[in-house]
Formats: sequence, C-alpha cells, structure tokens
Amino acid sequence: QGSNTFTGLAPGNYTLYVRNTADTTCVTPSGSTTTINAVPTPPVVPTTASVVQPTCGTPSGTIVITAQTGVEYSLNGTSYQGSNTFTGLAPGNYTLYVRNTADTTCVTSSALTTTINPTQVVLLPTAFRTVQPTCAVQSGSIEITAQTGVEYSLNGTSYQGSNTFTGLVPGNYTLYVRSAADNSCLNSSASTVTINAIPTPPTTPNMSSVIQPTCGTPSGTIVITSQTGVEYSLNGTTYQASNTFSGLAPNNYVLYVRNIADNTCSVQSISSVTVNPLPLLPSTPTLIQVVQPTCLVPSGSITISTQPNVQYSIGNGYQDSNVFNNLAPGKYIISVRFTNSIACITLGSDVTINAIPPQIQFETKGDCENKEYILTANPLSGSYDPNNVSYQWRDNTGAPIGTNSNVLNVTDVIASTPSGQLVFPVTYTLTVTSTNTGCETSNDVVIESAYCNIQKGISPDGNGSNDFFDLRLMNVKKLEIFNRYGIKVYSQSDYTDQWKGQSNKGEDLPSATYYYVIEFNTGEPKTGWIYLIREKQ
Repeated sequence: QGSNTFTGLAPGNYTLYVRNTADTTCVTPSGSTTTINAVPTPPVVPTTASVVQPTCGTPSGTIVITAQTGVEYSLNGTSYQGSNTFTGLAPGNYTLYVRNTADTTCVTSSALTTTINPTQVVLLPTAFRTVQPTCAVQSGSIEITAQTGVEYSLNGTSYQGSNTFTGLVPGNYTLYVRSAADNSCLNSSASTVTINAIPTPPTTPNMSSVIQPTCGTPSGTIVITSQTGVEYSLNGTTYQASNTFSGLAPNNYVLYVRNIADNTCSVQSISSVTVNPLPLLPSTPTLIQVVQPTCLVPSGSITISTQPNVQYSIGNGYQDSNVFNNLAPGKYIISVRFTNSIACITLGSDVTINAIPPQIQFETKGDCENKEYILTANPLSGSYDPNNVSYQWRDNTGAPIGTNSNVLNVTDVIASTPSGQLVFPVTYTLTVTSTNTGCETSNDVVIESAYCNIQKGISPDGNGSNDFFDLRLMNVKKLEIFNRYGIKVYSQSDYTDQWKGQSNKGEDLPSATYYYVIEFNTGEPKTGWIYLIREKQ
C-alpha cells in the first residue's frame, strides 16, 4: 500500500517489506519481525476490603479496596492512586474504581456503592419530667427527654439505656447523653435539674374556736388554728384554703391539715371537735280562723292557735296577741317565737287574705216584647252570679217600682203613672246587691221613648178603650193630623194623649181614615194612618 501505517492488526509477529513503486520487483524485507502483543486483561471488579465510619473523635471515614496486582485505585474514576486505602472521607456514597497501570484504559468499577455514614448528632439533653420527693415517697426522679440510639447519665460516668432515673436524693443534677454506638459522641445540659428536699409535715392541727348552732343560725362553725403553706379539712378528703368551716351539722369532727406543695404530707388532730344538736323550737303554729274582706268590711283578720311563752307574727313583726285585724289583701306567713329566745322561730303555713270582692257591674237594655217595652239588666264580665243578688228598681222620685227581678215592664209602670206626671225622657234607677258580699251598685237608665206599637184606630165613646190617640210612651215633640184630602185638621206640640177625634177648633171630626205625622224629640219623624170610628146616633 502507499501508506506506511497498518491498523486493525491482530496479535502476532510481522516482517516488514518495502518495494520500489517504479519496479515492484525491487523488494527489501526487514531483518527481524515486529510483534503485536495480545489484548491486555482488565482488572478484577473492585470490592471493599474494609470501611471505617466517622466518629465524634474522628469525623471522617476510611475505605480500603481489596488489593490487586498491577492496578491503581480511585473513588471517583478520575483521580487514581497507587494505595488501596482512602482516608479523610466525607459522608456520602462512593463507587470503587481500578485500572491497569500498563494500560490506563483498562478500567473496572464496582456494581454497588460504599457508604460513609454521617456522624451521629446527640441533642442537648433536657428534663422531660421531674418528680420531687414527697412525704409518701421520699426520693425524686428525673426523666430525660428521649433520643434514639443514645445512653443517659446524671454524672457523666455511669450511663444506662433508660432515660428515667429514680430513687434520687435531694441535690442538683447535670444531664448527659452519649451515642450508644460511639461513646465519643456526647452532650450535657446547660443547667442542672434540682431534686428538692423532702417536705416537712405540718404541725398537728388544733381547734382555734367553735360556734355552736342556735335557733337563729341552725348550723355550727369550727375554726382551726392557722398554719403557713397548708390546707384544711374536716374529713381528710375535701380540703380548702380557709381555716374556717361554717354551715356544719351536729356531729363530731376530726381536724386535718396538709402541705399545699405536697398533699401527701397530712396530719390529723388527736381528738375530735363536737358541734352540738339544735336547740328546741316552739310547736308549729296553726290557724284557728281566717276572716276574708267583704264590700262592707274591706279588710281581713287572722287568728293563730295559742302556745305558752311565745309571740306571734304574720310576717311584719311579733306581738303578744294571737289575733291580727285590719289586714289588707295579700299573702301572710304565720310564725311563733319564744319570748325568752327570740331567735327560736317556727314557721307555719301561708295564709292568703283575698282581694276585696269586685264591684257589681251590669248593663241595662230596653226592647219591645209583645207590644210592651221591657228593661233587662245583665252582669258584665261575670262580676256577679244572678242567683246571688237582689234587685231594686226606683223611679226618678226614688219611689220603688217593679219587682225583685232583673226585668222591669216599663209599659206597665207608665200605665200606672197618673196622666201629666210622665215627661220624657224618663229616668229609672236599678240597684243590684250581692246577697253574699253585701256589695251593691246603682245605675240609671234613661228612656227617650217607650213605644212598641202605634194603634191603628180610636173610638172616643167614653168606654175607656181606645178613647184617645195614645203616644205617651213616644216622647213626641209634635203631632199633626190630616184628612184624606191632605188638609191639616189637628196639630199639638208636646203631644201625649190629647187627640180624641177633635179638630183644632174643638169640633168632632167624622168617622174616616186620617193620616198623621209624628215629630219626635229624638230620632226621625214617623208617618202613618189611623181610623176614627164614632158610634152612630
């Protein structure tokens, strides 16, 4: 070939030749052969011979690769060294590399990485819980906040796996923790934890004073001699800050005191304190009589049963008499007390003095019934029972009229009134009196007119029946009579019963049908007809 370079040659021995390009028969061989060596063999896959992890004393790691012949070693595939030991390694994952020193292209790496662990961190120890000595348990305990993979100590020398230390005597303790895997990794608390001295029990309690029950205060009081830093009790269960116990029922009481800081430090009294029974009371008062108010006597009275050596009350002071008069309506509480011990009071029942009976109220209405004008009185708002009252009707002179009834026949009353004495409007008075309470009420009723029917004819023959045109009950201002031709034949102001068939001149009018116009003092005018009948001569 024209080139003097031959590539892609397999291992073996080669003789070199050259020849003249102008005369290819002119060939010259080399005096010796040239050898192409065999392909180099790659190193064995590297493995870890040993690993030294970092410690708090030596904060870096070491990796030793298994030794091979004719190789160099690396942990990053770039920087190689002749030693198979790598020191001062930071925490991390490392791949192992080896390469042939004769042929640096012959490189082999590990399939797995080798890890240099981080240095264990031991946190500053703190007290999670401290239990102080008590009178019941006279030693303390300290529980250090738990960490993983550590041991605990209170003196930096003796370590244990548990974070709780019990049976501690009073004193100040420094907390220590160290790594269980690396004892050089340790930490201690910045301040000490104190186990207090064993509490001192209180002094044996004594009674300072006792107040026995009375009728006025039916419970007792016990005062215990005060101490500092203690609570007080009368049953050993329920304690209070005050040394005074009030509202006590009769009984025997043992005194207790305990330390506020340590409630297991309690002491009881040697003897008990007695609260005496209540004094005797008067007998329960009872009622003898209650008199309720009436309309005639608008106050009540109460009479209480008598007892010796007592005074009586209905709620507004005590008196020697058992009778209380002139009482207003209301509720009263009866009681008695001893005259020589006024706090000894016994209550009785409640007594009610009723309200003064209500006034009688009624209304009176007038209406026509079968051509008669009737007044009827009825109660308002149920102010009385009609069966328990009496009725008295009177005219405007005060004279009694009618009957003991809620009904008055006005037509009958007017009929019995002499002519000329009745002038409308007419006033009647009704008095209604309760037969139970004596209450009475009088009301006036004014009647403007009392007509229920206007007669249709008159026959002035002197027989006493229909002799005149009777309008006495109608409160008439004026009456006018017209004949069938519309001619006015009669007129009368303030009419009652004056027309007997005569004309304005006093002449007898003939039998015929006549027409009237009635003008009332109140109300609308009324018109109609009336037949005049005369006897034939």
